[in-house]
This record gives sequence, C-alpha cells and structure tokens, in this order.
Amino acid sequence: MPNAEAPLLFAPVTSSFKTAGALWALGRRLQIYEVEMGQTGALASSDCQCQWDLSRFGTTAALTGSAVVTNLLDPADAATSALFINNASAEPTYTTAGAGLSLKSWAINQRGFNRWRALDDGDNIIVPTTNGMGIGIRTLSSGFTASAVGNVSFIER
Repeated sequence: MPNAEAPLLFAPVTSSFKTAGALWALGRRLQIYEVEMGQTGALASSDCQCQWDLSRFGTTAALTGSAVVTNLLDPADAATSALFINNASAEPTYTTAGAGLSLKSWAINQRGFNRWRALDDGDNIIVPTTNGMGIGIRTLSSGFTASAVGNVSFIER
C-alpha cells in the first residue's frame, strides 16, 4: 500500500478553471487524505482571491499536461500505479453537480494558502479504479495571474 504525494502546478492562473493536478487510479483504488494549495509569483497590485476546486472527472480523453512521477513518502514502498498530470494544457471532462463536481471548494487570498486533511480514514476522498475516472484540482482567479502550486497526498489500496 504505497503512500505518495504529487505536486500541483498551474501557470499562469486565468479567469476560468484550469487543472493544477489530475490523479487517476490504475489497478488499485486511491484514497486522497490531504491537499495543500497556494499561490506563488508576483502579486497582483490589488488584493484578489483564487478559487480552488476539487472535482471528479469521468474521462481523461482530452486531458493533456505534464506527466509527473509521484513521490513515495516511504522509499521502501513499491511504486504507485496511479497516474498524475499537472499544468494541464487541455482539460478532462468533469462530471456534473451531484456526481462529484465541486466535492470541495476553497477561496484563498493571493497571499494565503490552505490545507485540507481528512479527519480519519472514513473522510478520505476515494478514486475508484474505474477506467478514466479521477480527481482534478483546479483553480481560477480574475485578478491573480502568477502560478498556483501545492501537493496532493494519497494512499493506494
């Protein structure tokens, strides 16, 4: 049961949702237990917010971006079978409301950061091994245009 982490990245932030990280399972289901997110780079001259969103997607057909090898938190673990992409240049197909759209949503000041952590194993966000289904962490801002960064931590079961 590998325990791993992958980096979120999207640059530049725009006024429509863009995926900073997309994670999907191959072979074993995933349990996301922590997401850290924030902004880096030149600040906007006026105080502004970034909206972050964690949503399910149903297909990776359109998804393109930078493939990232996940970091094992215990180097003795076997490599994960999960796939992860950050800095998406084309978006996956996100599901509809009631089926996993906006499972979590945060508004963060351009100078701030946020950390979401499951309180216990029952609160983890599950990513099933269903073909092409996964979790995307997206951001948008009407005033901040530098980089969105963070990490997503998960266990593969």
